[in-house]
Amino acid sequence: MVARDRSAESNDEAAFTPPRSPLRVMNILEELAKEPLGLLLVQFCERLDLPKTSVLSLLRALEDASYVVKHNGVYQLGEAALRLSSLIAVSFPFPHSVHDQLVGLMNRCNETVMLATLSEDKEASVYVDKVECQRVMRFSGFIGARRPLYCTAAGKALLAFQSRTFIEDYLKNTKLKAYLPSTVANKSDLKHALGNVRAQGVAVAIEEFSEGIGAIAAPVFDGVGAVRASVSIAGPADRVSSMRKDYIREVCSTAREMSLLLGWKSELLGDPQATPGLREWR
Repeated sequence: MVARDRSAESNDEAAFTPPRSPLRVMNILEELAKEPLGLLLVQFCERLDLPKTSVLSLLRALEDASYVVKHNGVYQLGEAALRLSSLIAVSFPFPHSVHDQLVGLMNRCNETVMLATLSEDKEASVYVDKVECQRVMRFSGFIGARRPLYCTAAGKALLAFQSRTFIEDYLKNTKLKAYLPSTVANKSDLKHALGNVRAQGVAVAIEEFSEGIGAIAAPVFDGVGAVRASVSIAGPADRVSSMRKDYIREVCSTAREMSLLLGWKSELLGDPQATPGLREWR
């Protein structure tokens, strides 16, 4: 009897087709979140590929509940939607909101992975999250560690995607130190290297700051297209070098996932991680 009940439940689940309206509602809110100035009804129909009557019915329901407001034919997010976004932001703050992606990266590569942001003085990177692998030979960093921008993968991924003015000021005011023979300590060479990072969407540093350590990092963008953090893979230099192609693919994929979770959209400034070289200087 139990076996038949479970079989019936399995068949019910397989046959279940989720209602479309809830998903369409979420699609409407997502489209409005991308457009602060709002959208016209016809724009919704084009973007969602839905008939006018269906979209209008959903918009009216959202308007009645204050999730959407309408001014002169233009729909925008309402108070209820803004309140919901605030609750989500509080419940899943950065960097907690992207920690699962960091765990996934470590599991796929079996290397220590880090998340870094700019320091408050904008002169260094600071690790704000990490997931350490369990290999005997591994990189072991710690949250709160401060590292130079110009000679670490995490730092270069942060620095390369700043504004032109930011980078010029940094090059002017920073004294470059050659920690190791591979360190780029010439400002002209560094500027060229940052251009390559910007064009390729990824930064690589093999024994530039720490002897025997290699790292690969990619930028993480927020909803306005600004670099919010960098995600990196770090490990023994020879292992990172031999796995370079695979690690680049994985770290760029993870950076893109994190960026999307933070509200980034590729059409805003081009997609440096999917189409290297298309992003222009701001």
